[in-house]
Amino acid sequence: MTHHEIGALLGLSRVKVTRLLAEARRSGIVEIRIHSPSTPFGDLEAALAARFGLEQVWVAPSFADADRTYDAVGLAGAEALAALVPRASTVAVGLSSAVAATLPHVRSAPVPGLGFVPLAGSWGGVSRGISPHELVLRLGASFEAETYHLPAPILASSPEMGRALRADPGVRETLRRAAEADLLVAGVGGMTGSSGLLLDRLSEHERAELDGAGAVGDISGRFFGPDGASVTGEVDERVVGLALTELTAIPQRVGISFGPQKVGALRAALRHGLVNMAVTDVETARALLQDEKESD
Repeated sequence: MTHHEIGALLGLSRVKVTRLLAEARRSGIVEIRIHSPSTPFGDLEAALAARFGLEQVWVAPSFADADRTYDAVGLAGAEALAALVPRASTVAVGLSSAVAATLPHVRSAPVPGLGFVPLAGSWGGVSRGISPHELVLRLGASFEAETYHLPAPILASSPEMGRALRADPGVRETLRRAAEADLLVAGVGGMTGSSGLLLDRLSEHERAELDGAGAVGDISGRFFGPDGASVTGEVDERVVGLALTELTAIPQRVGISFGPQKVGALRAALRHGLVNMAVTDVETARALLQDEKESD
């Protein structure tokens, strides 16, 4: 029905109907969903897939309001999960605010025999409201799947403690399950500002060491350089999680990342196969294609 028809039926003006519907959408009473095999950014998705040899790409619209872009990427990420998770047996989930953005948009869809497992440990102390363990629990609830916990912090207090925690039988078993996953879902963090959740936890000295070693980004706490190779050192030895080589051995790897501060990290991850599928926004996709064109 048109707004005019609804107004005539309910005794309201067309303007009043428009305002009520807008408020209903904002409050979540009314939703608009489009079910179509085509996407508004199909050409951009195809260009990005061809340029980097990706299996699949999901591109969300960009907005001047950062929160709207975050929500749009979350919706695109939920679409990626809806397409990929039902075909998986075990899904490994990495530390990422971008992965967390998918949670409000994931539809409940039970998948028999499915398991969700974290790629790394969780935060200690006061919760920041996001960790691999929390993401696993909430995604597992949406798909009515089994969930696994990695009983350790993501960042140990020292390299020695990191080695001891990784040797713990419970930690080893969870990491074994993560390494045997057939689908990885993780963010790709950058190296500037607050462009990486683990980066925010490091001291200025530790950040400087990573910069000096050539780090351009990280996936679930594992930092890598412009050539896609792992950046080793004290921080890497403290991380309790799968190594970068183990992450990239998982067959299907979805990287969810967007924003100008993530372009360098995402470009390296795509060029060197750290992820083979991507979820991003229009502006990031265009920046990635432009950077590749200029480097030719």
